[in-house]
Amino acid sequence: MTPVIFARLVRKYTRTNSTTLADQELMDYANAFKDEIAGEISQVNEDYFVRTFLADLKAGQREYSIPDEMMNNLKYVEAKLDGTTQKRLNEFDLNRYGKATDETTILAEFAGIDAMMDLSGGSIFIYSDSAIIDVTQGLIVAATIYPADLASLAGTTDMSTDPDAYTCGFPRQFHELLARRCSIAWKSSRPKPVPLSEKEQMYEVDLSRKVNALKGLNLDRSVEATVPYDDGQDY
Repeated sequence: MTPVIFARLVRKYTRTNSTTLADQELMDYANAFKDEIAGEISQVNEDYFVRTFLADLKAGQREYSIPDEMMNNLKYVEAKLDGTTQKRLNEFDLNRYGKATDETTILAEFAGIDAMMDLSGGSIFIYSDSAIIDVTQGLIVAATIYPADLASLAGTTDMSTDPDAYTCGFPRQFHELLARRCSIAWKSSRPKPVPLSEKEQMYEVDLSRKVNALKGLNLDRSVEATVPYDDGQDY
């Protein structure tokens, strides 16, 4: 569904037009509720909105910001600390580390130990046995992110299309549900709330059904069935 068709559908559900339901108000609803639905999706399929971000490592800098678009968790963090080899940075608890975080102490405490990272206050802090050097795109972060905001209702590209390699579109099977959710919010916000249609009253049921349908999307996984061991004692 393109933004043009989406807006038309919402206004059909609400029996409004661009004057009684302005573009900006409709987009505010859409952007709030697409995040709400995305959160439900990520609960049953945590990889659905995963994207990989690249950032430059900077000499002497150990702390790096987590992508602003992140929804609720990181998938993994890797880095090219030597400028070439990409390695996973496992997370550790700073409180259990129990040491100072100045450069001299970090270098001493991590001598001969694989580099690690700590997540705190919306940032990644790298601990390693060598100083951080300049490396172009040396930090690799895979994170669950929110779908891109709807910026215009005049667009003719389907809303499910990824805007670029670092952001994601909103899944097509939820477009009508998003329109319905916007309609419900608009009707409920009126000074005299507008009664919901039968379809709108089924919103939660239909959302749950479509969200649950996203479980186990990969049909190429191997599943090995097992049966209880039979030692013959039942015969």
